[in-house]
Amino acid sequence: MRCRRYTLLPTCSACGSETHCPVPPKYSPEDRMGDYRRKTILERYGENGKHNHL
Repeated sequence: MRCRRYTLLPTCSACGSETHCPVPPKYSPEDRMGDYRRKTILERYGENGKHNHL
């Protein structure tokens, strides 16, 4: 969202850009997609992880 306006719509009515959810997904120990998410993070950022990208 370029204009930083609040909306629940998938696209911003003011600037037309795609919006996103500001809240991270809820953590669950029974996360069915956790393996895929962790694999993607390792592929994208390497062993250092998401926050320690070199």
